[in-house]
Amino acid sequence: MSELHLTSPGTAVGTIAYMSPEQAAGDELDARTDLFSFGAVLYEMATGLPAFSGNTSAMVFDAILHKPPASAARLNPNLPMELEQITNKALEKDRKLRYQSASEVGVDLKRLKRDVESGRTGITSTSTAVAAASSARPTQPRSRAKLIAVSAAVLAVAVVLAYLFRPALPSPRITGYTQITHDGWQKNSFGQTVPTVLTDGARLYIQENIHGRFVVAQVSEAGGDTVPIATPFPNVSLSTLSPDRSELVVGSFSGSEIDQPLYAVPTLGGSPRRLTDIPGQDATWLPNGDLLVSRANELTGISRTGASRTFLSLGDATTAAYWLRWSPDRQVLRFTLILPSRNALAEVSTDGRNFHQMLEHWHPGDDQTNGNWTPDGKFFVFQTQRGWGRADIWAIPEKADPFHKVSREPVQLTAGPLNFYSPQPSLDGKKIYVIGEQPRSELVHYDAKSAQFLPYLSGISARAVAFSRDGQWVSYVSYPEGSLWRCRIDGSDKLQLTSAPLGVESARWSPDGHQIVIAAQEPGQLQRAYLIPAEGGTLRKLDAGKANVTSVSWAADGGSIAFNDTSNPGYSTIRSLDLKTMQTADVPDSGKLIAPLRSPDGQYLIATTVAGDKLLQFSFANQKWTELARTAIGFFEWSADSKFVYFDNGFSIDQAVFRVRISDHKIEQVASLKDFRRVVTPWNTWFGLTPQGDPLLMHDIGSQEVYALDFEAP
Repeated sequence: MSELHLTSPGTAVGTIAYMSPEQAAGDELDARTDLFSFGAVLYEMATGLPAFSGNTSAMVFDAILHKPPASAARLNPNLPMELEQITNKALEKDRKLRYQSASEVGVDLKRLKRDVESGRTGITSTSTAVAAASSARPTQPRSRAKLIAVSAAVLAVAVVLAYLFRPALPSPRITGYTQITHDGWQKNSFGQTVPTVLTDGARLYIQENIHGRFVVAQVSEAGGDTVPIATPFPNVSLSTLSPDRSELVVGSFSGSEIDQPLYAVPTLGGSPRRLTDIPGQDATWLPNGDLLVSRANELTGISRTGASRTFLSLGDATTAAYWLRWSPDRQVLRFTLILPSRNALAEVSTDGRNFHQMLEHWHPGDDQTNGNWTPDGKFFVFQTQRGWGRADIWAIPEKADPFHKVSREPVQLTAGPLNFYSPQPSLDGKKIYVIGEQPRSELVHYDAKSAQFLPYLSGISARAVAFSRDGQWVSYVSYPEGSLWRCRIDGSDKLQLTSAPLGVESARWSPDGHQIVIAAQEPGQLQRAYLIPAEGGTLRKLDAGKANVTSVSWAADGGSIAFNDTSNPGYSTIRSLDLKTMQTADVPDSGKLIAPLRSPDGQYLIATTVAGDKLLQFSFANQKWTELARTAIGFFEWSADSKFVYFDNGFSIDQAVFRVRISDHKIEQVASLKDFRRVVTPWNTWFGLTPQGDPLLMHDIGSQEVYALDFEAP
């Protein structure tokens, strides 16, 4: 078959020569599209030539959209006139004039067969018409041959119709579930790690955060106690299993690193081994045994000798990939593509060709991530989440059978009430293991006198809590909804300032208390900075940042804001926006520093490194950076008087909140977080300060466990 008769990569989906005009134009499709394709097949059966042809795909598209096919009767003079009429009606470019249903085609074909058998069909050529009208010439052999030919054609058409309009494959569904884990530890996190469930057929391997550290744990597929796997690393991110399922691929990190040192850890215990000197986000093996590493904005192939080559370039520095998963026949690699505004599914062939984004126009704005094939390759299951909304599991049918056609439209498998993440089919294909989450927190403050964590603002479920400079007002972001609220310090006069689909990442009060600057994102869009009146009103979008705007804070005079311009921690710059001129300027030497925060007195700006191993201070007076503290750094916050910076020690052992004095860099512990169960938020774990200097934290009272969903496939 000519290449023009096959689907071309990156074009409208379908076989080009049999596409309908609406399919070629990329318009919405319906059942009449199949009837046009049937007409093209019928035309080719009747004439031996395609209805629409050309030397290039563009010429074929042009013929489908604008040109009628050559008369079938001229190409095959023995064709009944009625059959040409049926073909022409099926090939109408205006679908309103086309057959509206397969039953209409069937009625006309049955009528044609009846007329042929009774000898009432029209004759299509002048020569045969003359011959048929001559009484001196015998016609019975011609009629019998014609009857046989037409009957065969009708039978062939019936077969084609039966194939084209065979019933669709029934949709898969979830028929039940079983809770596998009951340990209460957090299993859903995004940033340096992602929620992950893997299986070797007997055990499940899962990503967990235990006492503030990221670890890999294992549990029997039948359920039971979870057991952490011992490693020498400060924190572990779980990626995948080796092809023989004897080793786990993991990364090691201490701060916000994306590209991490990669290791193989034996599933049965033993010392880890370094896979490569090249750090990356993820790794798997190519069919030829070479290692494939996702790093920065490319997939890199690494041979057994250590030689590296670019397997696939993903785009510019704002693009990356993780979650590398092979099809069962190892002919297609699918992965999660990190884009500046969202995450998407993508695939590439085993030779590095035909790289393209999947489902590009399906549910635009949704994050589509963490997909896996069922072992038989019939379905590809993945998760979707829209902004701060619910996460669900969907399945793409991949294979048809002779008696059913398959729709590539994703099928929804879950619809709450929990968030479901990272579907992993069991090896027998009968179950799908997932992380099920019910996010909920309790806002608490640390009372130094009693050394206890007590509810704050009645224990609301909130994060990103900020206070006006006079200490009379407080704003917060509802968790997990992501909406901004403000109220008085006693909880009265509560007012919602933003609503879905806008999700708020951070918020800060202006020095005069009249406005709040926020970093917020709509689904499928870049995260931007906005100003909103403290009394409520219209959001004002600020023209700041080339990528995503995060970590916004005010200058002391309220004339400018500082922010991070970032697509991920490895691509980050600290910038300042003048609110009068709307001009943006880079803070000197701030490349790859993250989480900037202006001091209330306006003298300093602090930030940390991607590795989270020190706290740096920028002086606006001398335009220089100095080291404020060299230790593990997570989230941090200025005291109201600008004399201290409070910080936690990230994902370290022995979690605690500390503070460092600006005058002499002396560090002291403020509160131990031992046995305190915090909500782990992306990249780092939020905490705040009351105007009195009491640490505010999110006490995790939600649920995150592994479930086995019973998967019924047709």
